[in-house]
Amino acid sequence: MRIYNGGTFTNSYRSDAMENRKLKIAPSQKLPCSSFLPATSKRSIVLPEDQENSAPNKNFEASSNARVPKKPLSMDQENSSNFSNTSVTAAPMVPSKALSEKPAMQKGLSERTLGEPIPEGGVCNLVYEPDSSGRLVEHFTKTELHGMAVVGRWTAGNGKKIAGFKFKRNAGRNVLIGNCAAGVLGRKNYCNGFCQFVKQAYLMNGEVTLYDIPKGFKAMPVDVYLYYDDNRPGHQTVKLVPGKSLSTENLLAVSCLPKNTPFYETETVDLFKWLHDAEVQGYSSKC
Repeated sequence: MRIYNGGTFTNSYRSDAMENRKLKIAPSQKLPCSSFLPATSKRSIVLPEDQENSAPNKNFEASSNARVPKKPLSMDQENSSNFSNTSVTAAPMVPSKALSEKPAMQKGLSERTLGEPIPEGGVCNLVYEPDSSGRLVEHFTKTELHGMAVVGRWTAGNGKKIAGFKFKRNAGRNVLIGNCAAGVLGRKNYCNGFCQFVKQAYLMNGEVTLYDIPKGFKAMPVDVYLYYDDNRPGHQTVKLVPGKSLSTENLLAVSCLPKNTPFYETETVDLFKWLHDAEVQGYSSKC
């Protein structure tokens, strides 16, 4: 190490060469740490050295917001309150016979038996389905229908037979008309579908039957009138009675109106006036 001393450089090492540059401070003159801090950060209270490491006083401990950890409870103590507040109710025993019974049907579906025996050639039922805003569906079948709202039926007349493919195609179902659930348009469509159903019976020279709406089923109750080629009072216009079949022979027109709507029953009236007056309240059609 080269050291400059009195104008000359020397390579000799002197342990006291830098001694005069060190700051000699007596142990009793040590500066406090607070002297190196800004004035604003100095503590206003300085505890004596004998109290710096002592335990904090009770007032300071009470004013602190620190959480005091709780002693963990045993499993028995923790669940004791739950056992006292819990009431266990045993599930009722269900007999095995009840499990084998048929499940409850959807509200509005009919389980009734219509009464008339189904002929060997089958029948066409008019079924109301609440799906798709309500629709009327023809259902060709050779057995009794269950779980469906049957509101009408026709059977083929003498010399007529329902084609076999109608029982197989789409499981015997054929949608007549939809959107029958609400409003003026829904009322018109429902009555229109019923008139189409009666006209199908007329083409088969069959007998047509009207049924009441099944109990608990939401649908529009209607009255159906048949206009025959018979000018005798009480024979020209005939109202379908629920559950009673009527022939479609010599039928000229059909009308479907909301239930209890005043209409011709005993009067003799011109066919065109009859069709017009029925169209105002519901729907009518020539056969």
